Amino acid sequence: MIRKLSFLALTAIMSLGMNAQEINPYVSFVQGQTTSPFDYLTLKLKQYNVVSLGEDHWVKDHMQFLADYLEHVASDTTFHIDALAWESGNSIDQKKADTLMMSKTFREDLALQILRNAPDTYGWPYKEAVEDIKALWRYNRRQGKFTRLLLLDPPYMLQLLDGDKYEYTLSRDQSTANKISAYVGSNRKVLYYAGSSHTMRQFHASYNSKSGMYNVQATAGKILSVLYPNRVFTIKLWGGLMGSNGYIPTMNDSRWEQCGDGLADKAFQSNGNRPVGFDIAGSPFANILISDFFHFQYSEQMLNKSNGSPFRAEETLGDRIDGIIFFRAVNDFSIPHIEPKIFDDIFIKRINKRTKGEVQTHNDVYQYIKKGHPTLADECDKYIRIK
Repeated sequence: MIRKLSFLALTAIMSLGMNAQEINPYVSFVQGQTTSPFDYLTLKLKQYNVVSLGEDHWVKDHMQFLADYLEHVASDTTFHIDALAWESGNSIDQKKADTLMMSKTFREDLALQILRNAPDTYGWPYKEAVEDIKALWRYNRRQGKFTRLLLLDPPYMLQLLDGDKYEYTLSRDQSTANKISAYVGSNRKVLYYAGSSHTMRQFHASYNSKSGMYNVQATAGKILSVLYPNRVFTIKLWGGLMGSNGYIPTMNDSRWEQCGDGLADKAFQSNGNRPVGFDIAGSPFANILISDFFHFQYSEQMLNKSNGSPFRAEETLGDRIDGIIFFRAVNDFSIPHIEPKIFDDIFIKRINKRTKGEVQTHNDVYQYIKKGHPTLADECDKYIRIK
């Protein structure tokens, strides 16, 4: 039974031009949630061995949330995070990461090298990412116990990026799952911070036209949930689609689009955009169809049951995640800041090789980033020198 809405909530709904009957379930549910994001995340870390925190790339606010959380719990000795499993780093740098975490002073040089070896053509060159690593280093110092910055990418990814010969071993997600599962087996705790496409329980699939079958790989989130169904909890940081400036092509210039039909975002707005964390089981959020949430339509090929396709028209958000943390409206998100120190001369030469000569100067690297992700244009323009 839906409880009555407050006068303020009804006023907000009317001002937003929404149908009260349509928005009622979301507003009623959101109003009933009282756990702050930090308390919610702490509660789940105490209950589970692995808590996955799915973020959206190129959102400064999501990176800041992680740093702020680590600062918040640094003095909390009622539990301990044994590892921060970090997508934006390669396992070849694990010794560097361990040295950094055990250092008496923060080694920014090591943090920058780790981010240079992130799985992107130009690394992961964001000041907020450096701050995340620094926050974990401070967490180590205050806890008095070692917390590993667990780097997840397999070594061949760098060889692939650099155009060198490589031997494919495991998928990025399988490699991630293997590294994290070792912690579960020894009853330790991991905070897994990565893009939502890796943390959610789902499959990645590509169609092979020659065989007429799909090539299917499970995400790390899916693998871990199957291996340890009662020891893994998956949270999504509330966000938006990347629009024409990221992964999802659109006809507008917005940086981030609201997921789904926007009713959930309007419910948060009607609740004053109060930060909150909550389980989605039994809530309207759990019933949102994946196709609606991510604004796409299934093709007949995707729903064919004889070609190995893992897609299901009835798949919902509740099938993929366990909880949501909302701490800021999508419209209030901002882009990350670039850390220019990442682009030293040696790294520029590597990027030059990776881009087949397109990037030759520091100016070129910012133009390259801007071309691929216009959402970062304002930040890139700060560093582009007019000739």
